[in-house]
Amino acid sequence: MDVNLAKKRFSDDLLAGKVALVSGSGSGMGQATAIEMARCGAKVALYGRTPKKLEKTAEFIRSAGGDVLAIKGDTREIEQIQAAHDQIKKQWGRLDILVNNAGGQYVSPAKDITFTGFDAVIRNNLYATWYMTKLAADNFMFENGGKIINVTAVVKQALSGFAHSVAARGGVVALSKTLAHEWARYGILINCVAPGTVKSFPDGHYPIAMGTWEKSNRNLLNRMGRSEDISGMITFLASELGDFITGEEFYVDGGETLNVSHSAADLIDPDLKAKQGH
Repeated sequence: MDVNLAKKRFSDDLLAGKVALVSGSGSGMGQATAIEMARCGAKVALYGRTPKKLEKTAEFIRSAGGDVLAIKGDTREIEQIQAAHDQIKKQWGRLDILVNNAGGQYVSPAKDITFTGFDAVIRNNLYATWYMTKLAADNFMFENGGKIINVTAVVKQALSGFAHSVAARGGVVALSKTLAHEWARYGILINCVAPGTVKSFPDGHYPIAMGTWEKSNRNLLNRMGRSEDISGMITFLASELGDFITGEEFYVDGGETLNVSHSAADLIDPDLKAKQGH
Protein backbone atom coordinates (compact mmCIF):
# COMPACT_ATOMS: atom_id res chain seq x y z
CA MET A 1 0.00 0.00 0.00
CA ASP A 2 1.36 3.42 -0.99
CA VAL A 3 2.58 5.32 2.07
CA ASN A 4 0.98 8.49 0.67
CA LEU A 5 -2.45 6.93 1.16
CA ALA A 6 -1.90 7.10 4.91
CA LYS A 7 -1.87 10.91 4.88
CA LYS A 8 -4.83 12.69 6.44
CA ARG A 9 -6.04 15.74 4.51
CA PHE A 10 -9.71 16.24 5.37
CA SER A 11 -11.62 16.16 8.64
CA ASP A 12 -12.72 12.78 9.96
CA ASP A 13 -16.42 13.69 9.68
CA LEU A 14 -16.41 15.34 6.24
CA LEU A 15 -18.46 12.45 4.81
CA ALA A 16 -19.94 11.15 8.06
CA GLY A 17 -23.22 9.31 7.51
CA LYS A 18 -22.69 8.98 3.76
CA VAL A 19 -22.47 5.78 1.74
CA ALA A 20 -20.19 5.71 -1.31
CA LEU A 21 -19.73 3.22 -4.14
CA VAL A 22 -16.35 3.40 -5.89
CA SER A 23 -15.72 1.31 -9.00
CA GLY A 24 -12.25 0.10 -9.87
CA SER A 25 -11.27 0.47 -6.23
CA GLY A 26 -8.77 -2.37 -6.01
CA SER A 27 -5.84 -0.18 -7.02
CA GLY A 28 -4.73 3.22 -8.25
CA MET A 29 -7.06 6.22 -8.15
CA GLY A 30 -10.08 4.14 -7.16
CA GLN A 31 -8.26 2.66 -4.21
CA ALA A 32 -6.98 6.07 -3.10
CA THR A 33 -10.50 7.50 -3.37
CA ALA A 34 -12.10 4.68 -1.37
CA ILE A 35 -9.50 5.02 1.39
CA GLU A 36 -9.83 8.81 1.47
CA MET A 37 -13.61 8.66 1.70
CA ALA A 38 -13.52 6.01 4.42
CA ARG A 39 -11.07 8.14 6.39
CA CYS A 40 -13.58 11.00 6.11
CA GLY A 41 -16.30 8.90 7.72
CA ALA A 42 -18.10 7.41 4.72
CA LYS A 43 -19.21 3.81 4.52
CA VAL A 44 -17.61 2.54 1.32
CA ALA A 45 -18.59 -0.18 -1.14
CA LEU A 46 -15.66 -1.32 -3.26
CA TYR A 47 -16.58 -2.62 -6.70
CA GLY A 48 -14.34 -4.35 -9.22
CA ARG A 49 -13.48 -7.53 -11.05
CA THR A 50 -10.55 -8.75 -8.93
CA PRO A 51 -11.57 -9.90 -5.43
CA LYS A 52 -7.98 -10.18 -4.20
CA LYS A 53 -7.30 -6.50 -4.91
CA LEU A 54 -10.62 -5.39 -3.46
CA GLU A 55 -10.02 -7.33 -0.26
CA LYS A 56 -6.57 -5.79 0.14
CA THR A 57 -8.15 -2.33 0.01
CA ALA A 58 -10.94 -3.46 2.34
CA GLU A 59 -8.43 -4.78 4.88
CA PHE A 60 -6.60 -1.45 4.86
CA ILE A 61 -9.87 0.42 5.52
CA ARG A 62 -10.99 -2.00 8.23
CA SER A 63 -7.64 -1.76 10.00
CA ALA A 64 -8.25 1.98 10.31
CA GLY A 65 -11.74 1.42 11.74
CA GLY A 66 -13.69 2.00 8.53
CA ASP A 67 -16.94 0.38 7.41
CA VAL A 68 -16.49 -1.30 4.05
CA LEU A 69 -17.97 -3.86 1.64
CA ALA A 70 -15.93 -5.56 -1.10
CA ILE A 71 -18.19 -6.53 -4.01
CA LYS A 72 -16.97 -8.43 -7.06
CA GLY A 73 -18.64 -7.22 -10.23
CA ASP A 74 -18.25 -5.87 -13.73
CA THR A 75 -19.36 -2.32 -14.60
CA ARG A 76 -20.37 -3.57 -18.05
CA GLU A 77 -22.90 -6.07 -16.69
CA ILE A 78 -26.25 -4.61 -15.63
CA GLU A 79 -27.30 -7.63 -13.57
CA GLN A 80 -24.06 -7.56 -11.57
CA ILE A 81 -24.42 -3.84 -10.86
CA GLN A 82 -27.98 -4.40 -9.67
CA ALA A 83 -26.81 -7.22 -7.40
CA ALA A 84 -24.22 -4.88 -5.90
CA HIS A 85 -26.91 -2.26 -5.26
CA ASP A 86 -29.10 -4.88 -3.60
CA GLN A 87 -26.22 -5.74 -1.29
CA ILE A 88 -25.60 -2.07 -0.46
CA LYS A 89 -29.30 -1.54 0.22
CA LYS A 90 -29.39 -4.55 2.53
CA GLN A 91 -26.23 -3.48 4.37
CA TRP A 92 -26.73 0.28 4.67
CA GLY A 93 -30.09 1.16 3.12
CA ARG A 94 -28.79 4.05 1.04
CA LEU A 95 -26.26 5.29 -1.52
CA ASP A 96 -25.21 8.93 -1.49
CA ILE A 97 -22.05 8.98 -3.63
CA LEU A 98 -21.12 7.15 -6.81
CA VAL A 99 -17.59 7.36 -8.20
CA ASN A 100 -17.31 5.94 -11.71
CA ASN A 101 -13.59 5.31 -11.79
CA ALA A 102 -13.32 1.93 -13.55
CA GLY A 103 -12.37 1.95 -17.20
CA GLY A 104 -9.56 1.14 -19.53
CA GLN A 105 -8.10 1.26 -23.00
CA TYR A 106 -4.99 0.30 -24.94
CA VAL A 107 -2.52 2.32 -26.96
CA SER A 108 -2.89 2.20 -30.72
CA PRO A 109 -2.74 4.47 -33.77
CA ALA A 110 -6.28 5.01 -35.00
CA LYS A 111 -5.57 3.25 -38.29
CA ASP A 112 -4.80 0.03 -36.39
CA ILE A 113 -7.84 0.04 -34.10
CA THR A 114 -10.21 -2.76 -35.07
CA PHE A 115 -13.99 -2.39 -34.98
CA THR A 116 -14.07 -4.91 -32.14
CA GLY A 117 -11.39 -3.05 -30.21
CA PHE A 118 -13.18 0.27 -30.61
CA ASP A 119 -16.46 -1.26 -29.43
CA ALA A 120 -14.74 -2.78 -26.38
CA VAL A 121 -13.27 0.55 -25.24
CA ILE A 122 -16.56 2.40 -25.78
CA ARG A 123 -18.40 -0.24 -23.77
CA ASN A 124 -15.75 -0.28 -21.04
CA ASN A 125 -15.90 3.48 -20.51
CA LEU A 126 -19.08 5.06 -21.89
CA TYR A 127 -21.67 2.29 -21.61
CA ALA A 128 -20.39 1.18 -18.21
CA THR A 129 -20.62 4.73 -16.86
CA TRP A 130 -24.21 4.99 -18.09
CA TYR A 131 -25.16 1.63 -16.56
CA MET A 132 -23.62 2.50 -13.18
CA THR A 133 -25.14 5.99 -13.19
CA LYS A 134 -28.66 5.04 -14.29
CA LEU A 135 -28.95 2.20 -11.80
CA ALA A 136 -27.65 4.35 -8.92
CA ALA A 137 -30.28 6.94 -9.79
CA ASP A 138 -33.07 4.38 -10.19
CA ASN A 139 -32.28 2.52 -6.97
CA PHE A 140 -31.37 5.40 -4.70
CA MET A 141 -30.81 8.92 -5.99
CA PHE A 142 -34.04 9.87 -7.77
CA GLU A 143 -35.70 9.58 -4.39
CA ASN A 144 -32.96 10.86 -2.09
CA GLY A 145 -30.50 12.86 -4.21
CA GLY A 146 -26.78 12.25 -4.35
CA LYS A 147 -23.41 12.99 -5.89
CA ILE A 148 -21.95 11.31 -8.98
CA ILE A 149 -18.32 11.87 -9.95
CA ASN A 150 -17.10 10.46 -13.27
CA VAL A 151 -13.37 9.99 -13.73
CA THR A 152 -12.61 10.77 -17.37
CA ALA A 153 -9.42 11.89 -19.13
CA VAL A 154 -7.86 14.97 -20.66
CA VAL A 155 -9.94 15.18 -23.85
CA LYS A 156 -9.81 18.94 -24.29
CA GLN A 157 -7.25 18.49 -27.05
CA ALA A 158 -6.05 15.73 -29.36
CA LEU A 159 -4.60 12.65 -27.66
CA SER A 160 -2.91 10.63 -30.37
CA GLY A 161 -2.87 6.91 -29.74
CA PHE A 162 -6.17 6.96 -27.86
CA ALA A 163 -8.87 7.75 -30.45
CA HIS A 164 -11.20 5.11 -28.99
CA SER A 165 -10.71 6.33 -25.42
CA VAL A 166 -11.12 10.00 -26.32
CA ALA A 167 -14.39 9.16 -28.07
CA ALA A 168 -15.64 7.30 -25.00
CA ARG A 169 -14.45 9.82 -22.41
CA GLY A 170 -15.76 12.74 -24.43
CA GLY A 171 -19.09 10.97 -24.49
CA VAL A 172 -18.99 10.62 -20.70
CA VAL A 173 -18.37 14.36 -20.32
CA ALA A 174 -21.29 15.27 -22.60
CA LEU A 175 -23.52 12.72 -20.87
CA SER A 176 -22.58 14.07 -17.44
CA LYS A 177 -23.41 17.65 -18.36
CA THR A 178 -26.77 16.65 -19.83
CA LEU A 179 -27.70 14.49 -16.84
CA ALA A 180 -26.62 17.26 -14.47
CA HIS A 181 -29.12 19.51 -16.24
CA GLU A 182 -31.96 16.98 -16.27
CA TRP A 183 -31.43 15.52 -12.80
CA ALA A 184 -30.76 18.67 -10.75
CA ARG A 185 -34.49 18.66 -9.88
CA TYR A 186 -33.90 15.38 -8.03
CA GLY A 187 -30.99 16.76 -6.03
CA ILE A 188 -28.43 14.79 -8.05
CA LEU A 189 -25.15 16.62 -8.70
CA ILE A 190 -22.88 15.23 -11.42
CA ASN A 191 -19.32 16.29 -12.21
CA CYS A 192 -16.28 14.96 -14.03
CA VAL A 193 -12.68 14.78 -12.87
CA ALA A 194 -10.13 14.48 -15.68
CA PRO A 195 -6.70 13.31 -14.50
CA GLY A 196 -3.57 14.22 -16.39
CA THR A 197 -0.73 11.71 -16.57
CA VAL A 198 -0.98 9.78 -13.31
CA LYS A 199 1.36 7.09 -12.08
CA SER A 200 -1.23 4.79 -10.58
CA PHE A 201 -0.27 1.27 -11.56
CA PRO A 202 0.14 -0.84 -8.41
CA ASP A 203 3.38 -2.42 -9.60
CA GLY A 204 4.93 1.01 -10.16
CA HIS A 205 5.27 0.57 -13.92
CA TYR A 206 3.72 3.26 -16.07
CA PRO A 207 3.38 2.75 -19.84
CA ILE A 208 5.37 5.93 -20.47
CA ALA A 209 9.03 5.31 -19.70
CA MET A 210 10.07 7.57 -16.82
CA GLY A 211 13.18 8.92 -18.53
CA THR A 212 11.23 9.75 -21.66
CA TRP A 213 8.44 11.37 -19.67
CA GLU A 214 10.74 13.58 -17.59
CA LYS A 215 12.38 14.97 -20.73
CA SER A 216 9.06 15.69 -22.42
CA ASN A 217 8.04 18.66 -20.21
CA ARG A 218 4.56 17.21 -20.47
CA ASN A 219 3.06 19.38 -17.73
CA LEU A 220 4.04 22.59 -15.98
CA LEU A 221 4.90 20.88 -12.68
CA ASN A 222 7.24 18.42 -14.40
CA ARG A 223 6.06 15.37 -12.47
CA MET A 224 3.48 12.67 -12.91
CA GLY A 225 0.33 12.98 -10.88
CA ARG A 226 -0.27 10.73 -7.88
CA SER A 227 -3.44 8.81 -7.13
CA GLU A 228 -4.08 11.01 -4.11
CA ASP A 229 -3.89 14.13 -6.29
CA ILE A 230 -7.05 12.85 -7.96
CA SER A 231 -8.77 11.37 -4.92
CA GLY A 232 -8.61 14.73 -3.15
CA MET A 233 -10.63 16.45 -5.87
CA ILE A 234 -13.15 13.60 -5.97
CA THR A 235 -13.61 13.72 -2.20
CA PHE A 236 -14.01 17.49 -2.29
CA LEU A 237 -16.81 17.24 -4.88
CA ALA A 238 -18.49 14.40 -2.99
CA SER A 239 -18.60 16.41 0.23
CA GLU A 240 -20.74 19.40 1.23
CA LEU A 241 -17.91 21.58 -0.10
CA GLY A 242 -19.18 20.65 -3.57
CA ASP A 243 -22.86 21.30 -2.89
CA PHE A 244 -23.04 24.24 -5.33
CA ILE A 245 -21.13 22.56 -8.17
CA THR A 246 -22.71 20.46 -10.91
CA GLY A 247 -22.23 19.83 -14.62
CA GLU A 248 -18.54 20.74 -14.47
CA GLU A 249 -15.36 19.09 -15.69
CA PHE A 250 -12.22 19.53 -13.57
CA TYR A 251 -8.79 19.01 -15.09
CA VAL A 252 -6.35 17.78 -12.44
CA ASP A 253 -3.30 17.62 -14.64
CA GLY A 254 -0.48 19.81 -13.32
CA GLY A 255 -1.11 22.30 -16.11
CA GLU A 256 -0.78 19.70 -18.86
CA THR A 257 -3.55 21.26 -20.95
CA LEU A 258 -1.73 24.59 -20.86
CA ASN A 259 1.35 23.05 -22.39
CA VAL A 260 2.04 22.31 -26.05
CA SER A 261 0.06 19.30 -27.23
CA HIS A 262 1.97 16.04 -27.16
CA SER A 263 1.31 12.68 -28.72
CA ALA A 264 0.94 10.18 -25.89
CA ALA A 265 1.61 7.37 -28.34
CA ASP A 266 5.06 8.77 -29.07
CA LEU A 267 5.98 8.59 -25.39
CA ILE A 268 4.84 5.03 -24.73
CA ASP A 269 7.47 2.67 -23.40
CA PRO A 270 8.37 0.50 -26.46
CA ASP A 271 8.76 -2.62 -24.29
CA LEU A 272 5.21 -2.30 -22.96
CA LYS A 273 3.93 -1.46 -26.42
CA ALA A 274 5.44 -4.69 -27.73
CA LYS A 275 3.81 -6.70 -24.91
CA GLN A 276 0.43 -5.22 -25.77
CA GLY A 277 0.83 -6.16 -29.39
CA HIS A 278 0.08 -2.65 -30.60
